[in-house]
Amino acid sequence: MITITKEFKFEAAHYLPDHPGLCKNLHGHSYKMKITVRHKNNKYNNQTKMVVDFGLLKSIVNKIIIDKVDHSYLNKFFNIPTAEFMVERFADILQKAILKEGVDIVLLKVSLWETAGSEATWTL
Repeated sequence: MITITKEFKFEAAHYLPDHPGLCKNLHGHSYKMKITVRHKNNKYNNQTKMVVDFGLLKSIVNKIIIDKVDHSYLNKFFNIPTAEFMVERFADILQKAILKEGVDIVLLKVSLWETAGSEATWTL
């Protein structure tokens, strides 16, 4: 199987209601997200020799996620914007967008870092 991974970054603020620690206060993060996909045939498109064009994947992810959350207040989109909850929602949104766009890829993994050492991962 051949996979490709594309990395994205965004800045956003949030707070975690009812959290016992510092995260109960409004604060921001420099998020990093990696998206990993494979072609439906587990290799690549025989004509293009690509799993998917990186530019197309970038366009889809930017349109449905990054353009909405970059420099935003995440509590506007999520009741409790933990990295775990957001990565699950991002995976769901991406799976629906891939189907809608008719792209012959399968979403395998979405990883979201809210700090350099703190990562939440969704996998198929």
